[in-house]
Amino acid sequence: MLVDAHCHLQDPRLAADLEGVLARARAAGVGAFVVCGTREADWGAVLDLARTRAGVIPFAGLHPWHVAEASPGWEPALVAAFHAGAGAGEAGLDFSEGRPDRDLQEAVLAAQVRLAAAHGLPLALHAVKAADRLAAVLRRVGLGRAGGYVHAFSGAPEVARTYLDLGLHLSFGGAITRPGATRAQAALAFVPRDRYLLETDAPDLAPAGVTGPNEPAHLALIAAAAGRIRGEDAGARAADNARTLLGRWLA
Repeated sequence: MLVDAHCHLQDPRLAADLEGVLARARAAGVGAFVVCGTREADWGAVLDLARTRAGVIPFAGLHPWHVAEASPGWEPALVAAFHAGAGAGEAGLDFSEGRPDRDLQEAVLAAQVRLAAAHGLPLALHAVKAADRLAAVLRRVGLGRAGGYVHAFSGAPEVARTYLDLGLHLSFGGAITRPGATRAQAALAFVPRDRYLLETDAPDLAPAGVTGPNEPAHLALIAAAAGRIRGEDAGARAADNARTLLGRWLA
């Protein structure tokens, strides 16, 4: 069984044909889906998916794109989502041009790192042009014992080393299928065999050759590419690693 370590089944681009999306995924061997909420407005939808669809693992967090729209009561609402069964994330930092204020992003991330640790939950992290600051926040606040992972990792092996030293797993997606993505491929080859996950980030970041919205079914393409890079059954290895990190949801 393959485990999609990061996707967004609540996204309207997938929700309109959700049964078809799930059927195609299961036919491709994908049996579990970490579905990450990114804003208060979709945490309920993610929890509903987990209650009504087999294999859905709910996560809830404030994505850095949405920190400025959070309500004054977002922290108690997030804790309520944790109590309802969600893991922590998608949280993180995105210092691309036009994104929300960086100090606000860091403050919201720090709060989510604290909450995840306090509730013993693994943390799904997003980092774009902010690897050093993400590492600094984790060093200052402290990653909880449940650990976490940086999703859609495509950085250099040196950046991978920094995250690994903090205790994080790294999750790889469609980037590794692209012929020119030598940095991401080198990082995947570098990561220890017990510290990597595989994901689609559906409906975004489709593998090479796929047109239209990405789907969890395409995890099979990513697993095949990862297997060629690492010289092992990467889909099975990544699923075992997911069971280590997400044991409370994956028996």
